[in-house]
Amino acid sequence: MKYALLCGLVLLSFVVKGQNLVNYRDTANHFSVGIPNGWQVIKNKQIPSLKFMAQRSAADSALPAPENFTVNVVEEPRSNVDAIAKKLLYYIGRNPYFKLLDSGSIVSAGKRMIWLDEIHLEGNRADTIFASIFIAYADNKTYLLTATTLSPFSAGFKPLFHEIGHSFKTGKAARKERLKIALPAGIKWTMITDTEVDNLATRQFLPADEPPQQWTLLINDMTMENARVNNIDLAVKSFSDAAVSKASQAKITVLGKENIPQRRWALFKVETPGAGNPESQLYYVIQGPKSFHAVFIAKKTETLPADFVSKWSTVFKKSKVVNE
Repeated sequence: MKYALLCGLVLLSFVVKGQNLVNYRDTANHFSVGIPNGWQVIKNKQIPSLKFMAQRSAADSALPAPENFTVNVVEEPRSNVDAIAKKLLYYIGRNPYFKLLDSGSIVSAGKRMIWLDEIHLEGNRADTIFASIFIAYADNKTYLLTATTLSPFSAGFKPLFHEIGHSFKTGKAARKERLKIALPAGIKWTMITDTEVDNLATRQFLPADEPPQQWTLLINDMTMENARVNNIDLAVKSFSDAAVSKASQAKITVLGKENIPQRRWALFKVETPGAGNPESQLYYVIQGPKSFHAVFIAKKTETLPADFVSKWSTVFKKSKVVNE
């Protein structure tokens, strides 16, 4: 999977823009939120409702308890944001060291959210915690964004927490341009990644019987939203250069392409003969009406067998740019 992140950065290089928050979208749980630069996304598998956590990295903060924010999603049929806020205040208000500092509401993407600023103590900790909580309700689910720091530092972080809260959007997103691929029968595929960071959407698939740490086949499907590549050769070169930077013996072979205004695509393979840890890929890149798409299948071999290339070339070339 070593090329997946690198290829994402290659796509991001087509569109450069500066911003304080990088947009992260969880398409499985239907929310998006801005992540401050320098913050690290933490994976969690222990708490089912905890769908997201980001934390200031150690290099960015010398505090004993780094700032963080979380997103929890809980099924809550037939409710509303006011009822959820009332219930939440009831439960957290039972903490004798809880104090509500301020509250209000905002409208984000047409949905009303309630926010709370509060301080409290937690068990076995002497520090007073400051938290900004943003409460949203969509699709019969409660969404809670909670950003925390130590109380003495609340004045410095409250504006950032509210900026993150204002970026928080919930509910099913509008239809977007994607490359739809009909995966061939014979292998049961499992989606292991389905995210959007800034304007880069990524989906990854593995055979269902292969763990992410020991994969032999990997499909990586990326969309750079609202991006246009006016010369398909530049896209091929960008991916090829990225491959050579990771494996100097990488061999690139272009198998087909069109480079006219209404039809820009390329099919090419990257093979690594003689590599110590071989990994070869077959790429298909195509310009859609509004977005640029790139998909590859990786195989942990020095070269790609001819029947493998033929099979997956047909799969990729039969893919369709759709709105979903």
